[in-house]
Amino acid sequence: MSPTTARAPILRPRISEVAAEIAKNAKILEDYIMSQGLPYPSFAADGPSAFPLPPPSTPENEKLHGARYQLLSTSKLMYDLIAGPSELNQWNALNFNDTACLQVIYNFKIAQFVPETGDISFEDLGSKVNIPATKLGQVLRYAMTNHIFYEPRDGYVAHTASSLLLRDENLPASAWVGVCVDEFFHASTNATKALKNFPHHEDIEKSAFSISPMFNGKGYFEYLSTDPELSRRFGLSMSQWSSGVGLKADSLIKGYNWGKLPKGATIVDVGGATGFVCVEVAKAYPHLKFHIQDLSVPSLETGQRNLARDNPELVGNFEYQEHDFFTQQPVNGAEVYFFRFILHDWPDKYVLQILKNIVPALKNGSKIVVSDFILPPPNCLHPWEERRARATDFVMFQLFNSCERREADWRRIFAEVDPKLRLDGFQKMDGSILGIIECTYVDE
Repeated sequence: MSPTTARAPILRPRISEVAAEIAKNAKILEDYIMSQGLPYPSFAADGPSAFPLPPPSTPENEKLHGARYQLLSTSKLMYDLIAGPSELNQWNALNFNDTACLQVIYNFKIAQFVPETGDISFEDLGSKVNIPATKLGQVLRYAMTNHIFYEPRDGYVAHTASSLLLRDENLPASAWVGVCVDEFFHASTNATKALKNFPHHEDIEKSAFSISPMFNGKGYFEYLSTDPELSRRFGLSMSQWSSGVGLKADSLIKGYNWGKLPKGATIVDVGGATGFVCVEVAKAYPHLKFHIQDLSVPSLETGQRNLARDNPELVGNFEYQEHDFFTQQPVNGAEVYFFRFILHDWPDKYVLQILKNIVPALKNGSKIVVSDFILPPPNCLHPWEERRARATDFVMFQLFNSCERREADWRRIFAEVDPKLRLDGFQKMDGSILGIIECTYVDE
């Protein structure tokens, strides 16, 4: 799915050639959907909540996802080209409206008061959410330009597939929106201030998030710890993020050789939130034991409840433990210490501290396995993957003063942790934008 060599930037695309590429990949996807009898993509409330493709676990499925990525990329390329530089800048600068509109919808729980089927007048809805009908109409009608709600008749609103996902705050898709509009959005407005005032600082406290007045100088995870509901919502939001193509647990299950670990081997999931990723690994490899660690007790409790409800046969394979990874690792002699989407949240000096706290617990042959972004050089990813990777990289800066790392960055970090830690290599996971970094502790 991802090119291995840099591609030339597309500066002079031909409209007809881009249109032909769009048509070609649209036909590939439509032919597949129709041949398999899958639900046709739709904005309607009864439409599928995700584009109906199988996981990219086979070469054939990989091609389908490649066609989808290409269609997304060329559609955006066409939009950008036809808008023209001046109008494109104009609308890009106004994109804050998308987030601001979702912020109102989320915080006023508007989607919850729109009936699941049928419609409701702006007047009646306004009285339920305490927003005047005229102003509510301004919010709703802008949201409708993004296919969030629709207006079946003048002055009435009904659900689309997108707005329906916001109706239940316990859905990961809704939690993701809440985290973005209430936390990430506020941090983004202070990115310029952070760069002006603290251009060379690596401290969390000097991040765009921390210097935002709303967060009173707290680091992101320190802020989450002030309210169990914030921690719970963040855990749910990570489930949504990890459900995206290239981020799902199935790529990790196939991308790392868990089967080489002996029966009863212990995997310590450091910063594992609810443990949802390791649950998926355990389904495929029930001979393994898992120790889920997190500072958030609500996340751990949610994980225990979910495991008992959904996979009771695996309860004996799991332990849950409150742990601050800035203190020494309490589980000694495990076969694997696992970090997934953890280290990218921290600047280098903090990553070194986290990893050095693992070292005293290691036995000869213990492994540190990291599942995280391994950024290639620019223009080596598919354009749609490139956009996602660069967006995540920029968010890491805003929230944590951190970044997504290239292979050379990871090599430098692990070389500083401990001389007995052998870097075994890097592996790109098929169908994923993530990679695996594996190290072995050699104490002979």
